Amino acid sequence: MRVLITASLFILVSGVTLQACLSGTQEPLQIFPATVNRDCAPWDGSAFTVSIPMSDGAIIDISIYQSPDISLPVTFSFPDETMRDGKALLLLPAGLPEQLTGKVWFQRVEQGKPVEGWFSLTSKRGERFKGNFKAEWGDQMAFCG
Repeated sequence: MRVLITASLFILVSGVTLQACLSGTQEPLQIFPATVNRDCAPWDGSAFTVSIPMSDGAIIDISIYQSPDISLPVTFSFPDETMRDGKALLLLPAGLPEQLTGKVWFQRVEQGKPVEGWFSLTSKRGERFKGNFKAEWGDQMAFCG
């Protein structure tokens, strides 16, 4: 019985120590202020776009081609091979937009309430963009259809 209790305590202490070591080495992700607006999908369906300004003047633009009424956490991967989910672009101060690859996660999306989530995206040049965002609703109107 003592052996079982000792082994259980050893496993518990080892697990807690490992978790503390692993969590201590990760930097917390920066929280970027962002804006979310209603938008239109390429086929004129409902959509929304989250715009995240970067410190260098660039903007990460994440467009999701569905209504902004997502009640459960959801992840989107880019590029979207079906072209039905959306797109993630890097809008540079000068030059053409650049498609980004990676993932974007939303806690939930509801019109009029802040939209929170995270992104992990990479440009074609290998630049990595990673962080959390909190987007407030803008007043941009979208008339689709």
